[in-house]
Amino acid sequence: MPAPLLLPDAGLDPAWPEYADSVRAVLLGGALGDALGAGRRPRPEATGAKSPAAPADTGGAAAVLRISAGTQLTLYTLDALQEVVEWANQGHAADETACLWLAYLRWLRTQGEPDPAGAPQPLPRRIDEHEVLHAVREPDATVLEALRSGRMGEVERPVLPDAEGAGPVLRSSPFGLLPHVGWRTLAPLAINGAALTHGHPEAQTAAAVHGFVVHAAVRARREGLPRPVAAAVAAARGTAGNLTRPVAETLARIDDAVRAAGRGDLAAGTLPRLLGAGRTAPEVLARGLCAALRAEAESPDARDRRAVFRRAVELGTDHDGEPAATGAIAGGVTGAALGTAALPPEDSARLDAGDTVSEAAERWLREVGAPPAA
Repeated sequence: MPAPLLLPDAGLDPAWPEYADSVRAVLLGGALGDALGAGRRPRPEATGAKSPAAPADTGGAAAVLRISAGTQLTLYTLDALQEVVEWANQGHAADETACLWLAYLRWLRTQGEPDPAGAPQPLPRRIDEHEVLHAVREPDATVLEALRSGRMGEVERPVLPDAEGAGPVLRSSPFGLLPHVGWRTLAPLAINGAALTHGHPEAQTAAAVHGFVVHAAVRARREGLPRPVAAAVAAARGTAGNLTRPVAETLARIDDAVRAAGRGDLAAGTLPRLLGAGRTAPEVLARGLCAALRAEAESPDARDRRAVFRRAVELGTDHDGEPAATGAIAGGVTGAALGTAALPPEDSARLDAGDTVSEAAERWLREVGAPPAA
C-alpha cells in the first residue's frame, strides 16, 4: 500500500474549484454504477417488498438504466445531511442521526409502506416529490425489517444486531462530501447512520471507511485512488483506537483488495477467495474498491478517464453477489477521483434518475455555499 495521504481533521472546503464537480461525480458515478449493476443482479426469492419491480435489461444501447433502492437511500442520506446543514445555517444544532432516521422513514413511505407504529411521522421534503424515488426496486430486506420495527437503531442498542449486509456501506458516500468535517467527526456520523438498520460492527465500520475513501479522493483529486484508499485505512485504524470499533474484517478485506488490484491478470476464482462473495458490507466495499483500483492500474492511457470509469464499473459488477452495490462503490469513488469528465455521457443520458441526482447535487451545493457554476 502506498504512503498514506494523511487526512487532516478538517473537512472539505466548498470553495475549492473542484469541490462542486466532485459532488456531482460521486453522486452520478455511484448512480450509474448502481444502475449498471442492478441489471446483472439475480432476482432474490423474496425481499419483503410489495410488488418489487425488477430493473430493466441494460444490454441495449438505448435501454433505460434504472437505479436500485441503494441509490434512492443514498439520495435520502444526502438529503438528511442537507437538513442538518440547513439547521446549522439558521444557527441551530440538529441531531444528525435523528435526521437520517427520519429521512429513511420518509423513503419507507415512498415504498408504499405505512408509517411504523411508535415511530415519528416525518414531515415531507422536496426530495419526496421525485417519482423515481417512489419506484420499488428490490429494496434490501434487512433495511425494510429494521425500519418497519419503528425503533431507531443505535450502536449500543441495535435493532438487528447481526445484520452485516451491504445496505449501509452503499448509502454512505454522502458522508465523504460533508464540508468542514474531519474524519474524527465523519466516523461517528457514518457509524451511527449505519446502525439505524445494521447492528453488526463491521457493517458500520465499512460504511465509515467508504465515507473516508470518498473524502480522501475528493481532497486528492487527480492523484489517483491508491493514496486515498491508504488514507482511508489509516483513518479507520485511528477510528478503531478512538472509538474501540472492531475493524479486523473490513481492513483485512481492503488490504486484500489492494493486493489483488496490483496483481494484473487474476486466475478464475481468485477474487471470491480473497475478497469473499460480495454480499456482506466488508466484501462489497472491498470488491468495489478493488475494481476501481484495478481499472486505474490497467489503463494504458490515464488521460482516458471515461475508459477508466467504464472498466471500474465493469469489474465491479462482474460477480453474483451484490453487483449493484459494488458497481455503485466503484463508480462513486472513481468519480470522486476523476470528476464528471470520466462519466460516459451516453450512459448518463439513459439513467432514469439522472435529473433527480443532478437536482439533489445542486441543492446540496447551494446549501453548503459552493460558488455557482460559471
